[in-house]
Amino acid sequence: MSIGNPPKPITLLGGLTSFGGAGNNYSMHALTEMTRLLRKGNGKTGLVLANGGVATYQHVVCLSKSPRRDGLPYPDHNPLPAITTNVQIPELDARIEEPNAATIETYTVEYDKSGPLRAHIVGRLRSNGHRFLANHADERTLRELCSTDTEQIGRSGEVKSGGNGRNVFTLASLIAKL
Repeated sequence: MSIGNPPKPITLLGGLTSFGGAGNNYSMHALTEMTRLLRKGNGKTGLVLANGGVATYQHVVCLSKSPRRDGLPYPDHNPLPAITTNVQIPELDARIEEPNAATIETYTVEYDKSGPLRAHIVGRLRSNGHRFLANHADERTLRELCSTDTEQIGRSGEVKSGGNGRNVFTLASLIAKL
């Protein structure tokens, strides 16, 4: 299988850098094309992801050529509250002085032309449930966070201050090295 000809297309328009489009109108083109394909019989359902602004607006639309299986009508208004007030937001520990056991909640890896540059980790401290922000502490951690073989979210490691006001996170044991 060649990358240029997958058995099932992963995009309708080739992505913003390939297709272009003025601001939020880009998503309208994707909705229109998905509707055309579904009406022609090319698939049963379609998912359109959209973002706008400076990646600050996120929208998702699921389209189907079939009615709901449960027979209920689609809502004619947004069923979600305008403001959510009962969400527990954990405290953020900006600086972790001592090595602390932690769990990855989410992360991303920043790349440059030569490959992975640095990891950005959002995690949870096991000691108090607070959140932290950190970069990778070592090459092994960066390499593992780049892996597509293992899910990294939920993995355990350790976090501590790495100097320069930044925390560092490792999948290896920091305590054993001290």
